[in-house]
Amino acid sequence: MLKPHLRSMEPDPKVQRDYLIVGQGLAGSLMALNLLNRGKSVLVVDDGHKHAASKVAAGLINPITGRRHALSWRFLDCWSFLLGNYILWEKEFGKKFFHRMPLIRSFKNKEEQRLFEDKLHSGQYSGIEIEYPFEPAGLTGLKSKGACYRLQQSGYVDQRVFIQAARHRFLQEGNLVKATWKKSEFSQFEDGVQWRNYQAKRVLFSQGYLNGTNDFFRDLPFRNVKGEILDLNTHQRIDPPILNCGKWLLPLGAGRYYAGATYDLQNMDQEITPQARYDILQGVSELVDWDWVVEKQQAGVRPALHDFKPVMGRHPWHGELVIFNGLGSKGSLMAPLLAKELTEHLENGAALHPESDVDRFRTYL
Repeated sequence: MLKPHLRSMEPDPKVQRDYLIVGQGLAGSLMALNLLNRGKSVLVVDDGHKHAASKVAAGLINPITGRRHALSWRFLDCWSFLLGNYILWEKEFGKKFFHRMPLIRSFKNKEEQRLFEDKLHSGQYSGIEIEYPFEPAGLTGLKSKGACYRLQQSGYVDQRVFIQAARHRFLQEGNLVKATWKKSEFSQFEDGVQWRNYQAKRVLFSQGYLNGTNDFFRDLPFRNVKGEILDLNTHQRIDPPILNCGKWLLPLGAGRYYAGATYDLQNMDQEITPQARYDILQGVSELVDWDWVVEKQQAGVRPALHDFKPVMGRHPWHGELVIFNGLGSKGSLMAPLLAKELTEHLENGAALHPESDVDRFRTYL
């Protein structure tokens, strides 16, 4: 267990804040906005890391995911909250970043279809708007002719637009420092923390896959996953719903699409690879019969825990240290509600959901 590094107060002037927030991805941005709207003073520390997972994520929101057609954790709670929350921020920033659109999911084989039907008939998708069986019509070039289902509670968040809009606000109001967080510049006191000449009551770490550099939370059981996506262009101007059959195709308008994604458990870097490009294009070729131009290929590392749940809350031994991380590929779905719950926890003492509370990993800390 790490012990606080105590030192006497120095006479030089310090800048007082209620919170320091390390990392300005989707989660860190929402936490800062929530706290600022409550009248709290906040300083965000972020170096603008171009390969942060939030900046290369497609931002997909999908209630049913994976080969086993699993219902996303707390989907209905998260979905009902984000509908109003994203609209609120769109109005505040004057930017459009939340796009609701249906998703058509095909089956790769009969076993997948049987598994889905078993879950559907047993009531595991209660509350989810599912059309099944669904017969797509009028979609030029669609290859899948077998059974599929359509989801209505789906879409995507353009996280780049949101993060940039939030960053602009933070900079304008003096709430962001462009800097790389270094532990050598950080100290703890009996009544708070200090980074450089900033003192605060609490520090919130939202560092994504860089959590491994954090002395206080690095022993948490993270199981990070590298992912790559493609930015595609085509002469095909019929923008369909989101298509998914192992790999997915996300329409952005005017012939632009995101396509993905890969899941690499071995290489935690931001290097793009020919194999990922091949795998994605192969998957897309099974969805539609279109010609493509690859405009860009991007890679990022998704922060995830071994139990596939997020992690948030105060350190069991150091209450001034807070974490909000591990949203994996579900950040667009979960971040708004979880940021609200974490804010309520920090400011009002509200209990966290036990499956996301960092206290479940007490033995690791």
